[in-house]
Order: sequence, then structure tokens, then C-alpha cells
Amino acid sequence: MQHFILKGIELRAKNQVEIRDKEIVHQMIKVLRFRAGDKCVILDGLGEKADGEILELHKKGAVIALSEHSVCVAPKRRVRLCVALSKKPATFELIVQKAVELGVTDIIPIVSERCQASEIRKPERLDAILREACEQSERCFLPKMHEVLSLGDFLENLPSGTLLAGDARDTDGSLKDMDTSGNINLLIGPEGGFTENELGVLRSADSKIFLLGDTVLRMETAAIAALAIVLL
Repeated sequence: MQHFILKGIELRAKNQVEIRDKEIVHQMIKVLRFRAGDKCVILDGLGEKADGEILELHKKGAVIALSEHSVCVAPKRRVRLCVALSKKPATFELIVQKAVELGVTDIIPIVSERCQASEIRKPERLDAILREACEQSERCFLPKMHEVLSLGDFLENLPSGTLLAGDARDTDGSLKDMDTSGNINLLIGPEGGFTENELGVLRSADSKIFLLGDTVLRMETAAIAALAIVLL
């Protein structure tokens, strides 16, 4: 059943909601071909959800009747993807989309020495991709997109959990052989990888340097493959 995330709405206190988001309305009418009476699931992105039935649907919006309210079980651990910004926005967008589908709880954009970008250029588009990926994978909790941090600032304020960084040089072994239970901070570098200086800093921060395989992977492939090992 199709899921829709409506941020900022207290579902538990409502028996119906009105949708004015143009993208959601367009999806309902043009993509899904919904009509009055069709069913869906409405979420707030914070763990609450309700079954929905379309009462009204037109170009200006939709009215959804709500029933069977429930609260989802929160993730037992935090798996944070800490990933360098890519030169092309499309690459970072792909990483975000697949990370959300796989079940990541946080995404922390990182700027390291070899990054050719220092900011998220289309934050509204990225937010939409994150929300749509969450709906696609039927997740109750919307992952948190953090502010862009330099690698140094990230390490100075390192969230709780094991720090695992991907690199093909001087590794501690395969990610498949490492302990990935508990909270995880999974760090993926930019095109060109981390510098020797950055690897030294990561070592000083008690990071485990992991290898994914015998081939050199693009950063988007590395991020998806590493998350699949940690989460699936």
C-alpha cells in the first residue's frame, strides 16, 4: 500500500488530514491515478502512522480520512552514514536515496581535503528524495539529515558508537569480519579517497579502517555496499 509522509502533523489527534503539498498531490493524481475511496498509509516521519482513505482528490489538494492509528517501534540502534560530498549532486542524491531504503538512521555530509564541493547545492530536492525513499521503503521514521561538517569538526564531536572508515590502504581487514553491532558511524570518503594525513587523524580517533573487496569502488558503490553489510 502506498505510504505518504506528512511532516509536522499530529496524526494521533486527527480523524482526517488535508494535503496541500503539490508534489504529493501530483503523485496521487498523475502517477498513482488515485480516486476517492482508494487506500493509503499516512505517516508523520516520527513513528506514528494511520490507515488512510481518500475522501476528496483534486488539483488543489486531497482530504484523507484516518483510522487505525498506531505507533511504530523505534530503531534499536543508530547507523549513521557519514559521507563526503561528491562533485556531482546526482551522486550524493543516489547515495542518500539508497541509504534511506537500506535503513540508515542518520546522514552526515562531510567535507574532506579532496572534496570538490563544500555545500549541498539543492537542499529542497535532497529533502524530497529522502522523504520519497522513506515512503518507498515504508519506513515510519524519517532519517535525520545533518548539517554539513568538515572532517575535523565531525571527529571533534563524534557521535557515540563505533567509527568505521572505508579505504583500500593499510586496512584493519574486511568490513564483513568486523563487529558492526551497536551504534555505528560509517565513514565513506570522496572521489580520490582520504589523504594520508586524514587517515592518520582517523587512526588517532580510534577508527577501524575497512576494506570492501579486491576492486576499487566508486564512492556511491562503496556507501551502498558498506551499508548493506552493516544493516542487512
